[in-house]
Amino acid sequence: MTPSPVAKATQTGYPKKAILGKMALGAGQESSRPLEGPLKAKEASGRVITTVFIALLIDLLGFTLILPLLPSILDHYSKNDDGLYLTLQHGVDRFAAVVGVPPERKYNNVLFGGLIGSIFSVLQFFASPLTGAASDCFGRRPLMLLTVMGLIASYSLWAVSRSFELFLLSRVVGGISKGNVSLSTAIIADLACPKARNKGMAMIGVAFSLGFTLGPMLGAYLAMEAEKGEIFYLWSALFAVMFSITDLAFIFFFLPETLPKEKRVSSVISGFQSVTSLLSPWALFQFSAVSQRMDLPSEKSKSSSFPCYIAQ
Repeated sequence: MTPSPVAKATQTGYPKKAILGKMALGAGQESSRPLEGPLKAKEASGRVITTVFIALLIDLLGFTLILPLLPSILDHYSKNDDGLYLTLQHGVDRFAAVVGVPPERKYNNVLFGGLIGSIFSVLQFFASPLTGAASDCFGRRPLMLLTVMGLIASYSLWAVSRSFELFLLSRVVGGISKGNVSLSTAIIADLACPKARNKGMAMIGVAFSLGFTLGPMLGAYLAMEAEKGEIFYLWSALFAVMFSITDLAFIFFFLPETLPKEKRVSSVISGFQSVTSLLSPWALFQFSAVSQRMDLPSEKSKSSSFPCYIAQ
């Protein structure tokens, strides 16, 4: 019979207790090695969640600065006899007459502000799925940086706008560039750990709550602090630009790519084809996007990956 390793080592003069202790220590080290991957992945997921939370909070602070100022901004442009403003105003007046809205200025401001907000929201509705489809091909990080650069351009146009046309253009550019919110959700959805995804979605909700609470307060305060002869919304617009530049730098230095190349779609066209279920009202009411089980990982890939793995 072949002697055991302990017996061989004992024959060479090593104490038996020391040999058993080294073997136990080695076994303990081997058993702890598989935990290193999940622990590191969990820390990486936590960093991604924190980064998305801070980036989204900064973005929402800049986005909500204009909310309490919008009625005053519309009053400001109404005094300039702007052609485009008057054209839209006639359309609002006709709509108010059809639905029976009283012909009072406060109701007019509400309707006109709703029109401007609707333009922004409609553009965001169409742009966000397209941005998400492009990120499925090129990755989340490049599209996130691109959308924030669009927001910088939007807020810069607002800061220099002295006509209603330029202000409206800033809102159009902003609506097209607002896909960063849906990209933040996609980044959290890329995390494989269900607990990390749940925490990330909760943190997105917290960012919205803080942003929509603090942003309008800051915007109103900056407008009240404007000096005589100075355009009342100038400092709010400049702060929005500053927030966006800060957001761009923060994302550039701290946000990792969460969509590995092997999980991306082969071409942008294939990604855009899947967007139809998100843009068609009929498909939305049929929940087509939910029923399509696309790109589900196989059981083999699930078992071979760490619980909280993300791409670095």
